[in-house]
Amino acid sequence: MSLSAHYTVSCRTDGWFVGLEGERYGPFPNGEVGALIAAVQAANHAGKDGHDARVLLRMADGRTGAVWIFGVDSYPSPWVEELHRIAQLPRRARARAPVPSFLSTALHAMIPDSAVAGQA
Repeated sequence: MSLSAHYTVSCRTDGWFVGLEGERYGPFPNGEVGALIAAVQAANHAGKDGHDARVLLRMADGRTGAVWIFGVDSYPSPWVEELHRIAQLPRRARARAPVPSFLSTALHAMIPDSAVAGQA
């Protein structure tokens, strides 16, 4: 049985954070983009170490869904490369940059926390 390494990216009033096993890391200077990049990088390393590694994104309405899974999604995934490009933009341009279509498609199909955790 492998250990779980589920990284949850979420927004709080003071910025974007990555949660893992009850610990919160952040806020990330590049906001959602920075948090997602960091979470995918960490999940990739955890997956290489034999963990069931995935990145979950929690939306404002409370729904959570997997946006990257080790062994299923490529690394670096196409949307992570696009996020790296966005992260290099000046702050105003970064704020207006659209969410990559790969990621926005995944977000529309989000499932509740209980299903992600295998409790559905």
